[in-house]
Amino acid sequence: MLDGIRANAQSWGVKLAFGIIILVFVFWGIGSYTGPKGYVATVNDMHITEIEFQKAYGSMEQNLRASYPDLTPELLKGLQLEQQVLQQLVMKKLLESEAGRIGLEISPYELRLAVQEMPYFLDKDGRFDKDEYLRVLKASGLTPAQFEAGLREDLLPEKLQKLLTAGAWGSPEEARLRYMYERQKRRVDYILFPISDYSAVSAPSDAEVRTAYEARASRYALPARVKLEYVLLDPEKMAEPSSVSDEAVAAAYDARKAQFAEPEKIHARHILIRVGEEAPEAEVKKAEERINEVAAKIREGLDFSDAAKEYGQDPSAAQGGDLGFFTREQMVKPFADAAFALAEGELSAPVRTQFGFHLIKVEEKQAAKQRTLDEVKDELRAALAVDAATEALQAKTDAVLAAALGNGDMNAAAARAGLQAVETGLESAEELTQSLGLRPIDVQAVMSTPPGTVVDSSFATLKGTLVIRVTESVPAMTRPLDEVRTELVAELTREKAMQAAMDAARSAAAKGLDAALLERVKRSEFFGRDGNVPGLGFNMDMARAVFSEEGKNAVTGAKWNAEPWRMEDGAVLVRLAAVEEPSAEEWKAAEPMFLSQLDSSRASVLFQNFVALLYGKADIRVLNPALIQRMETE
Repeated sequence: MLDGIRANAQSWGVKLAFGIIILVFVFWGIGSYTGPKGYVATVNDMHITEIEFQKAYGSMEQNLRASYPDLTPELLKGLQLEQQVLQQLVMKKLLESEAGRIGLEISPYELRLAVQEMPYFLDKDGRFDKDEYLRVLKASGLTPAQFEAGLREDLLPEKLQKLLTAGAWGSPEEARLRYMYERQKRRVDYILFPISDYSAVSAPSDAEVRTAYEARASRYALPARVKLEYVLLDPEKMAEPSSVSDEAVAAAYDARKAQFAEPEKIHARHILIRVGEEAPEAEVKKAEERINEVAAKIREGLDFSDAAKEYGQDPSAAQGGDLGFFTREQMVKPFADAAFALAEGELSAPVRTQFGFHLIKVEEKQAAKQRTLDEVKDELRAALAVDAATEALQAKTDAVLAAALGNGDMNAAAARAGLQAVETGLESAEELTQSLGLRPIDVQAVMSTPPGTVVDSSFATLKGTLVIRVTESVPAMTRPLDEVRTELVAELTREKAMQAAMDAARSAAAKGLDAALLERVKRSEFFGRDGNVPGLGFNMDMARAVFSEEGKNAVTGAKWNAEPWRMEDGAVLVRLAAVEEPSAEEWKAAEPMFLSQLDSSRASVLFQNFVALLYGKADIRVLNPALIQRMETE
């Protein structure tokens, strides 16, 4: 989940740049040699570790499966995921190195804004909720420090991209021409030859059905499936807080006392007028005059929150500039120094930071404090219980596995750990990967185990450790013809009827359309270049052909096409009937968006070229091709 959260912090420009680079720069095998254990590749003087690679691979595969639940192992293998992962890691190293070379980093303030804008951590009123933030991280097994370190790494390429592409620009006229091209619509006259007119004479023979079944047998294939009993040993569920003594909690508190120290915090609002660090003096002066004007309005009685909503230029403006509680370390130094020097209710003078000019108002101050043992004993006891359960996990797993191997009774084996066995239905290898979180190589071990047998090793997953018994095994098979005959006959009948409709339309076009056919002419609604024609269905090739004719002049004397097109309900003959250009009013409304899209497109190309330059200068070596090949086959 957290990989998805962090991914959402990145701009589409960065993602697009990575995507195109992955397609363009295929370095697989360049400089390959067997290297030190634990490393997959080197990028100049930086290493890509096996742990990095496997984690990135698992994350990409998980995201793909979440987006495409029907993704088969064959399709997954065809994506060459291992190469994409390695190339993304190479790009990441190159960009991190370049950012370090020029001294670019993500400030605490930028990191804070990124976290506070994520929808996963907002309350019902759309405000950042620290408790929800901590809950989500805990559920994902991460501390705030770990999550924020990863997020900082993810935000750095975006910041580097913005710096490099700040001057990207597209002309208004180019944007207008693109808009006129994309939003032009056309309509056609058409004559439909419905497949329903030919269905009665298109029933396939038994021989045709059998031939089609044999040709399409792979479509009716069912994968091997197994039914399981399993015991899941999850340390969090097995933890027993009541077993942790008061003495152990007190000792842990003394050892971790610094963990429960809370630094000084303030709750403040701010108003930001943006101006860059390297902005021209005229822009700086203009921003400074603006912030002074806002400050004067507030001193004259304008509510600070209302002023922030009207004049603020950062995401917190919508919430009246509310930044919530924060520590000194969470803000850039000039901002923190000014904010922490204020008394409650006091308004600051304008403060200049790398982001621009700020006005700050302190709502509340909290002194540094140490949370007491009484305040933290429950959460500490729960954490110690999970730690103890984790330490005992391997021994308990071995005991459950030994008991299961001894007599095959999974319920009795589960009872040894105070758990219950769970039964599954028949599931394929792909389904087991998704439902139990097993690795492909572990799924192979389960699938190859004879029915009635306990698998002789346990399996570690993100949910916990699994002990598994295979209760039933069904080999891969092809559904018999009798089972699929009805759907196959219907499919063949439709195919033959469509072919008959196409032949009839083609013959009519060749002979010349007679009066009877011309009486059947209908006119479509206007449609765009996406190929979706109202009333007829989807055919991208037909749309391309219709839009390839030259503008409005093509309507005069437009001819019927000689070759029919396949549509949902049959074959159609078409001719261009009308062209509709977007109006000036429509362009005026869309202009800002199209100008922005053009600027983004130019910025992406600029960034791609920059990364290509980095790539061309880099010394990239694959140290462990065997690991990559193993990931391909697992």
